[in-house]
Amino acid sequence: MAYPIIDSLTGAWIHVDGQKVAATDSDAQFCFAPTEEKMFYEVIRVEEQTPLFWEDHLERLRQSIAGQFAIPDRLYQDSLALIRANRVEQSNLRLVLTRQHTILHQIPSYYPTPEQMQQGVPTGILNWERENPNVKMINSDYKTAVADRFAAGGPFGPLFELLLADRNGDLTEGSRSNLFFIRGNDVCTAPDSRILKGITRKYVTSAIAAAGGELVENMLTYQDIIAGAVDAAFLSGSPIDLLPIAAIEDIELPSACNPLFVRINQAYQQIVRDYLDSHHP
Repeated sequence: MAYPIIDSLTGAWIHVDGQKVAATDSDAQFCFAPTEEKMFYEVIRVEEQTPLFWEDHLERLRQSIAGQFAIPDRLYQDSLALIRANRVEQSNLRLVLTRQHTILHQIPSYYPTPEQMQQGVPTGILNWERENPNVKMINSDYKTAVADRFAAGGPFGPLFELLLADRNGDLTEGSRSNLFFIRGNDVCTAPDSRILKGITRKYVTSAIAAAGGELVENMLTYQDIIAGAVDAAFLSGSPIDLLPIAAIEDIELPSACNPLFVRINQAYQQIVRDYLDSHHP
């Protein structure tokens, strides 16, 4: 199914094939029309005018494209120029590459509110198994299924995220985030082969070690959650950092006040601070 290159936008400017273009310009309008081109993308959090963990996102983009075409050399410089031109305080940078085009644009952030950080967020479950979870490519059927499930809501109101359940009922990851469960001193997460390996997730593993936790590759089901097999759960992702889960469907979890989660979050925030201090443009 055809899908547009740009389906959400913030800022007056975009980059089209190495050129800064007004989003309303006629030369940019093809970006907003559905296309059958195969699209590979990355979404990068912009903090203090800096694309956070840029090197990791670029490497994942290379792995997704797998040599099908070249990535432009000036991608980083063009990204910084776009961020400066738009002057948007809170946004995410989105890179979309096809065989024919390279499009850079900024999209609205969905950063959690202070209340959500303090109390956690409600999540629901979507029965969906990614065919190739380690390739970040736009799939219109998946986007439709996600939108429909979000629209349905949950017992605690609007859902912040959806947790994907595979054919066996194992909860693998979020629709736009990675998923972790805390059980005592163990932090359980799905094996790399079963998920899209989030950039934030890479640094979360370092934060878990710094916080004294033990990372365990182990997937849990909703029935495990009902049975009380976990103490807490949290999400990680480029736009949200680490975010505690307050509920999975109708099961509430005291994740935000879990001592291990608090320590992991503090360790991760220090990693972010160190990166920004060393990469500020």
